[in-house]
Amino acid sequence: MTTAVHTGFASPLSLLGDWEKQVEGPLREFLVLGHTIDLPFLEAVPVPRARALGARVAILGDAGPAPHETADVQLAGRGYLHGVAACHGAFRPELALLLGDDACRVAIGSGSGDPTRSAWGTDDEPWTIVTTDDGASHPLLADLADWLEALPDAVAMTPWWADHLRHLAELLTVLHCEAPPTATAGPEVELAHNLREPLITRLPEGPVDELRLYAPFVGPSGELLRLLRERLSPGEITLGVQPRRTGHDFAGVREALDGHPAARVRELAGTRGRHGKLVEWRVGDTWHALTGSPDLTRAALARAVGDATGGTGEGAARNCELAVITHGTTPLLPDEGPVRPVPEPTGSTVAPRDAMEAPPALVLLGVRAHGLLVEAVLGRRPAGAEVTVEISTAGGAPGSWHPLGAIPADRNTGAFRWAGAPGAAVRASCRPADGTHVESAAAFLYDAEGCAPRGAADTAPRLSGGYAVDDVFRDPAAARRFEQDMARLRELVVTDAATGTGTPGAPVPGTASPTMAECVRALGPALTEVAYGPLATDLPGLPRIPAPRRRQHWEHAPTVPTGADAGAEAEDDTEEAAPEAGEGPLPESAREQARAWMARLARRLATEAAQASEATGGAERPAAVRPWSPPTTLLVTALHLQLLAAGAWDEDDYGWRAVTADLLRALDAADEAASGPHRQRIDAVTAVCVSLLGLHGEFEGPEAEPVAAAAWRTARAAVARAEPEDAADLCLPAGRRGAPVATEADVEALAKRARAVPDPMAEAHRALAAAHLAARHESGVWELTGEFSNPQAACAKAVTVLAGLPDGLWPGPVLVRAHARGTGVPCFMAWSRPLLVRRRGRAWSSFRILAPATPLATFQNGAPRPTAQGARSERDLGDLLAAAGLDPVPLFVHLQS
Repeated sequence: MTTAVHTGFASPLSLLGDWEKQVEGPLREFLVLGHTIDLPFLEAVPVPRARALGARVAILGDAGPAPHETADVQLAGRGYLHGVAACHGAFRPELALLLGDDACRVAIGSGSGDPTRSAWGTDDEPWTIVTTDDGASHPLLADLADWLEALPDAVAMTPWWADHLRHLAELLTVLHCEAPPTATAGPEVELAHNLREPLITRLPEGPVDELRLYAPFVGPSGELLRLLRERLSPGEITLGVQPRRTGHDFAGVREALDGHPAARVRELAGTRGRHGKLVEWRVGDTWHALTGSPDLTRAALARAVGDATGGTGEGAARNCELAVITHGTTPLLPDEGPVRPVPEPTGSTVAPRDAMEAPPALVLLGVRAHGLLVEAVLGRRPAGAEVTVEISTAGGAPGSWHPLGAIPADRNTGAFRWAGAPGAAVRASCRPADGTHVESAAAFLYDAEGCAPRGAADTAPRLSGGYAVDDVFRDPAAARRFEQDMARLRELVVTDAATGTGTPGAPVPGTASPTMAECVRALGPALTEVAYGPLATDLPGLPRIPAPRRRQHWEHAPTVPTGADAGAEAEDDTEEAAPEAGEGPLPESAREQARAWMARLARRLATEAAQASEATGGAERPAAVRPWSPPTTLLVTALHLQLLAAGAWDEDDYGWRAVTADLLRALDAADEAASGPHRQRIDAVTAVCVSLLGLHGEFEGPEAEPVAAAAWRTARAAVARAEPEDAADLCLPAGRRGAPVATEADVEALAKRARAVPDPMAEAHRALAAAHLAARHESGVWELTGEFSNPQAACAKAVTVLAGLPDGLWPGPVLVRAHARGTGVPCFMAWSRPLLVRRRGRAWSSFRILAPATPLATFQNGAPRPTAQGARSERDLGDLLAAAGLDPVPLFVHLQS
């Protein structure tokens, strides 16, 4: 089957949803082209959904300024192929291609050209959707294959992007364009572009009976309107404008349409921005339309791209545009809103052209890992200037950039030795003849293996069968199967490349968490909702709609009263009777087995979390000692909280407290690998667990109960971040008298209490920032960001600042390491007055610094005479750590990494 739909409101997001529901086979390729690319949005929504379906994801945008911060991009280069294209104007095609073994979806937009939350979700813009299934084809696919094949010769892009587009063109040809002829449904559509000739030449030579025009931007000179009028010779002309939302200059409009007897302007109403671009004409009773990326400007419709490779962008702008011509359609410009003759409207809404609209002087098209080398490709550069290439492994943070090397003035490519991780940010900079500093937008180190297709989606780990929560609690056999399945799912990850090994593994710090789409495929919708509650959504950041209260598994279905009992029942139906002792839906045998398997599962999670914490160092941790992933940990904890509310433990049985404490330790370990909704949910579930432990003991003070106090120390930061509504589904009514439950008010009060206590980590970062230092805390060591001409002085400054935090916020020794500029030789300091242990290179030394002296003052201009050196200093460090109750083994392993 093959269809073409010219729709007024759709987006590639809906195509991904349709593929999940309607297409049998995996998604092999997902291609997105656009102008301004919002990578954080794409990473949050369509990228994980496409990866979960098995696709390789590729995103190509314009070489202009990016709308996001470099630090907000998490997966580019290691989870999907990202790049930019440069031409003598703007790169504006708006295209999404979904390609499978026997199915294909093509979406060609007619809007802002921006794959963003608004353009793909809320803006009013038409899309042309072509759908093929069962190996069928459509004529537009042949044109699209030709365009993808020719695009790399017309615009500047990296060689690997050119290879990828030609690979897609070949797949379209083999899988679809050579398919047997198939009857098509929907209007006749054909692809139009301006690689070789202007788009205006695809329009008919008049006369036509009527011409209607609309675009968010109309060239202020009106030159394009004049060219359209001359080519089509329309009997009537209607230009649609949206006051205060479209860019137009009525002086140019009047000049272009002056003297036409039936030229008018229609003011379109509506609160949503209309971003569609439209040229439609009528001959007799038949309407035809050109929709797609081009605005009503000469650069978009009246010029061809030509050869843009290596150009400077000088001369007349020539955008790269993609459009669809539809025949036999219905009129797309609304017949609503006031109409005025062209001479009447006045004024201009075109913003003055400023430097921000000029094409960037320096363009880094992309970088990729090639063995032990990093290959960088430039697209546009100032003439005669040497370009420096830099790399950052800290998301582009200030002070984290390291020079890779230089690209000479007569070359556009460079190769540099670097064994960096995929996804690292890379930028180019130079100083042209005028002495200014020019810097490119960041590119992201691309690893082809990590971004490869994941294969068939049904190879991803998932539960062996559907589980009902009630069955797991009541049926011992179902509980055993569930426990075994959960153990298999501890390696649920967002992409095969998340661990950098190409094999499935649990998320580790610094990698992305599983997406909701993957969780649903692995756990099933019902258990994903148990694990994530109100956060079980694929669209983070959208308003949440409260769900109606559902009957919990321990609530009995009401019986229908009969006879005289009906009246009494009706009188009391607004009151909920308190559960009596001994009541509850779980029979005694089910309660006992539920307690046993939950305690066993929680102990396993806690034990493996502890093993993972001990297995530190530079080497990859084996799967056997990795913590459980956030989804599996959250699911087990949510089931435990439901068991507590259902009354699985007797009122005087406090064994549940040890189980809850075990799960808190597992949540703390999973939190290291979590981000986004995973982190939100972990924080909220942690707050519920800590609130329950506080029911029978104080957190602080002389009357503190050990289990509650330990939980408070470990989880206070997470509790402070918690939002009670993120765990509202776990604030349950008691199903049996004495069942431990927490209310939203309890969780909110606990979060306020946690926020009232200063967060040591946040205060430490704040103090370091005030001292013009940045650092990350790893394995107990503060690793200073960047390199220093005097790393010893930097360490001394940092330990002085951290040890001086008020109210003992950082008790015990302070451990800091910094690296020398150029050589990278590390300097390490451990400080707890009066002892300071220093390691510079491989040499160990100990110093005694008595009050009021500080390490900062002592090491500012040199170093005092050490009190011990060598092995004695290493023993001093061991004694210093032991006095604080810290394990020295992980520290020494970390210092060797």
